[in-house]
Amino acid sequence: MKFGQDIEGNKIIQRNCFLSLSSDVLHEFLQDPRLSSLTELLYPYEGRIAENEKDGLILNYFERTPNSTFTKMGWHTDSPRDLFMGGKIMPMLNIGVHLDTCAFSNGGLRLIPGTHKQKVFNLLFRKKYFIDNTPDPNEVGFDIEAGDLTVHHGSLWHRVQESNKYGIESRRRVMYVPLVTGKFMPKDENSKTPFYHRFTKKILK
Repeated sequence: MKFGQDIEGNKIIQRNCFLSLSSDVLHEFLQDPRLSSLTELLYPYEGRIAENEKDGLILNYFERTPNSTFTKMGWHTDSPRDLFMGGKIMPMLNIGVHLDTCAFSNGGLRLIPGTHKQKVFNLLFRKKYFIDNTPDPNEVGFDIEAGDLTVHHGSLWHRVQESNKYGIESRRRVMYVPLVTGKFMPKDENSKTPFYHRFTKKILK
């Protein structure tokens, strides 16, 4: 979990993982056949919704305030975690459910098209993971409406651009549902926090 403060100084949770495990409503949401049908995009691999794998259902709460700890996110892919867990990189998708309207000019998701087909060297070293937030000449972004759904491949280089506004106008809340392939690797309350989360805790500001 990642904590910060809103514009009024109230403590807020800015990043929350495994959210559906503590919410019947969100658990039922993950059972929706319209959501599970997206696993077909992973064909010929057999995909599944990772409710208790990876980080489960994530809620990212970006808000730019003087005391916010989560206003942007540097360039990264979601694939190296497979290597950190002792496996090989497997295809995965991140399904973004956007809870707020966010115009391209107000920051938000940026990605570099085609990078999901890159060689492993570029997947690991093309950018400085989470540290580099510099705009890329090939990046694209979106005009997002509340309720929109986005799908991006886990091996795409992507980042979250900081808003040029403050407070409520800068607010961007997104739930991410991971669709994964490969070996079933569930987590529970006894699972250790991966070391890369300890690293990113110091730089996701």
